[in-house]
Amino acid sequence: MDTPAKSPPPRAHLTADPRFRSVLQGAMKKYNLEDYFGQAVVKLVTGETDPRTLVCCNTGCRPCARDYLGAAETVLRELSRKRKRFFFF
Repeated sequence: MDTPAKSPPPRAHLTADPRFRSVLQGAMKKYNLEDYFGQAVVKLVTGETDPRTLVCCNTGCRPCARDYLGAAETVLRELSRKRKRFFFF
């Protein structure tokens, strides 16, 4: 019995972007998330984790679901921007 191959997350290709690590680090810093929470943000960015599963409970806990979602949204926004090209004449 062969098990079917698991398909990659819908946005897994984003992790191959050369800017990914620096953008991720910037977003984590912006939302005051420690480095060890990076994998949770990566799963949100790639679509492996459904963002609708994270809900803020309004108890003031840190990190909050809003922090994870905000960091993931920042990464997606930054990676969707066009890269600036510099031409040296």
